Amino acid sequence: MSYCLNPDCQKPQNPAGNKFCQNCGAKLLLRGHYRAVKPLGQGVFSRTFLAVDEDIPSKPTCALKQFFPPETGTDSPQKAAERFEREALQLDKLGLHPQIPRLLGFFEQDGRQYLVQEFIEGENLAGALEERGPFSETEIRALLEDLLPVLQFVHSNSVIHRDIKPENIIRRRSDGRLVLVDFGSSKSFTPSAGIGSSTIVGSPEYIAPEQLEGSAVFASDLYSLGVTCAYLLTQTPPFNLRHGKEWVWRQHLPRPVSASFGRIIDRMLLLSVQNRYGAAEGILTDLRQPPPASWKCVETLTGAAGRVRSVALSPDGQRVAGGIEDSSIKVWNLGTGSPPVALSSLLFGHAGWVNALSFTPDGQLLVSGSGDKTIKIWNLGTGKLVRTLGGLFAKDFGWVYSLAVSPEGELVAGGYGDKTVKIWNLATGKLLGTLTGHSAWVESVAISAQGNILASGSGDKTVRIWQLKGSAGFSGATPAHTLTGHSETVRSVAISPDGELVASGSSDCTVKLWQTGTGELLGTLTHSDWVSAVAISPGGEIVAGGGRDGCVQLWNPYSGRQVASLTQHSAGVSAVAFSADGRFLASGSADGTVKIWRVMS
Repeated sequence: MSYCLNPDCQKPQNPAGNKFCQNCGAKLLLRGHYRAVKPLGQGVFSRTFLAVDEDIPSKPTCALKQFFPPETGTDSPQKAAERFEREALQLDKLGLHPQIPRLLGFFEQDGRQYLVQEFIEGENLAGALEERGPFSETEIRALLEDLLPVLQFVHSNSVIHRDIKPENIIRRRSDGRLVLVDFGSSKSFTPSAGIGSSTIVGSPEYIAPEQLEGSAVFASDLYSLGVTCAYLLTQTPPFNLRHGKEWVWRQHLPRPVSASFGRIIDRMLLLSVQNRYGAAEGILTDLRQPPPASWKCVETLTGAAGRVRSVALSPDGQRVAGGIEDSSIKVWNLGTGSPPVALSSLLFGHAGWVNALSFTPDGQLLVSGSGDKTIKIWNLGTGKLVRTLGGLFAKDFGWVYSLAVSPEGELVAGGYGDKTVKIWNLATGKLLGTLTGHSAWVESVAISAQGNILASGSGDKTVRIWQLKGSAGFSGATPAHTLTGHSETVRSVAISPDGELVASGSSDCTVKLWQTGTGELLGTLTHSDWVSAVAISPGGEIVAGGGRDGCVQLWNPYSGRQVASLTQHSAGVSAVAFSADGRFLASGSADGTVKIWRVMS
């Protein structure tokens, strides 16, 4: 097909071989060889067409842009003509970059200006968002890594794009690279230009505050790119991502992002030019920031007569408790070198492996779960047993494989070998409820820091998410999601501090990351052996996985990148736990030791 370029033509479509329009008689070949095929889009002062160059045997496609000023009495047509010519000048210079369309021609014919440029076959990011939904942090990081060097090149040539938005970023089909298009709003930057000296251009929802005043700078492009990222992450119109002058984009995220990445987006969106990133290099530096610290074993705790099956760090970070396979509980005072204190006796201690431990939030009590089917509560000040949960009825239960204490310290949840999760009142010892639904033993449980979500992992290879009821105490639980995807037993679960992410470790040698609210699988982290224990740091930026091979691997859950591998245990790691301030990690092992790892800045 051949398309007539006369704006007044009522029937612009013509057969492919025509040289003149059969409706209005206008020439169909520009400069004798550019033939418009179909319209691609239209702006206020221009139209864009897909065209072919018939001078070249392969008839390659190109993008043909036609300038047509409206018939008005204002100076807008003159300014638009200047912008059109400026776009050609910018493309002539910037098209040297492989991710910016090359200028192929700029000319006038029949009183109209035309610009011919390389046609980028692919999909713009607005179309990709509509087709597949919100982008992940990993995808936006990759986007920034690909596009920011293009902006570096543009800015280094003293050009401001002034209209960065998803529609102007195309993912090229041939190689998957991002291409920045539409330089019709671009301008050369002169630092000496006065405030308000430029015409206000750009798309209103993406435009920077200073650009609204006619004073665009390089940082204005970075602001528009930040808005683009927020929109792609949330699929929420940019005007809805602000409350007054405050950006509230996090409230619209379908999945969480890491704190460090969130800070980068926040800085790109700052209203103040002085505080915002001033150059693309600054964003790239922060994106590529290596892990801020390494981890070092600072203490090895001994004195356990058997495999350490569980560990817990006290809220003040001064003590660590270990549950031992000989049915005992050991408590070490960190940094003293003194031998551990035992919380067991022939009369009141556990009669089975101590599989689970947790301190209460005030640090005064230690809760333990055992293969003897009971949960015991210990006073750490006196070392005495306070209460046993289950008592005479424990014979009807299964082993206690795991437990979790609610954030206010009122409830204890236990994962049992009878395929249930039991909820107890810690102060009274009363059984408040039993959660059923798993088809095998419940090996792991976790309660969110908000107290409203419980996650359980089982020998049935699933993770179940429960919505806990009751603003004061416990009044029941509603099953929210059953998460499938592991191929072996789910041995450990953990919930991020913000309650948005669940990590599950399995004998299938993976840690899977799930969105709590939707149950969506966000990513899979691969361990070197089966994963017996997982924990998430208080800041939410590290997932620790202890493996049967004695290795503790640390990952950034949002990028999926491994940040450390701790390998000093000589046997399998059964348990891992972070300190409340995130500076320490405790790991318990079948080698009979507990190791304390410290983050080294």
